[in-house]
Amino acid sequence: MKSDNYNFMNEEAYLDVTLIRCPNCGKLYVDASWYILDMESDIECGICGKEFNTKENIVKRLLLKITLEDEGIRLSYKDINEER
Repeated sequence: MKSDNYNFMNEEAYLDVTLIRCPNCGKLYVDASWYILDMESDIECGICGKEFNTKENIVKRLLLKITLEDEGIRLSYKDINEER
């Protein structure tokens, strides 16, 4: 239950995501990094219909930072490719 005394503004949340690209048509996708790196599953491209392995087609891994502020939501990111 939400406390009336708690200030929810200026809070931060993080999401580790990985960008992947269909090797056949080039369509860009994003998903949670744990899914792409740990599951190493094949997916079907929604554009060309070809199946491809997500882990083998990584473009970039990013850490998204979501900050809830008085003025709204601020998004920022950090490239974490080199930290793998």
